Amino acid sequence: MELREKYFERRQIKEAIAFAEAGGIAVHRNFDSYHGSTIRGLTRERPFLHIIGLRPQLAEWGGQHGLRPEWIQPEKRRKVAHYDVFGAPAEALIARLASLDTA
Repeated sequence: MELREKYFERRQIKEAIAFAEAGGIAVHRNFDSYHGSTIRGLTRERPFLHIIGLRPQLAEWGGQHGLRPEWIQPEKRRKVAHYDVFGAPAEALIARLASLDTA
C-alpha cells in the first residue's frame, strides 16, 4: 500500500489530524520541550515529531522505518494514534520530506 506522507508545522495540528484521519501519514513538528527527557531508555533530542495516522497505516509506516508497533502511542479523543520520533531520525525525515516538496 502506498502511504501518503506530508509534513506539518507546529501550528498546523488540525490540518495534520485531518490528513491522518483521511488515511495519510502526518509528520507533525511538535514542541521541543521534551528535549533531554527519556523514553524507553532513550534521551529525547530536538527536533521532536509526532508521526500521526490511523493505526493500520501507522503500523505499516513504522515497519518500513524500523519502528516497532508497540511504540505506537494510543488513540485518545481522536481515531488516530502516533509515534514519537526525535533527534537525528527526525532531522532526516524532515529533510527527506522537504526534498520531496521541492522536487
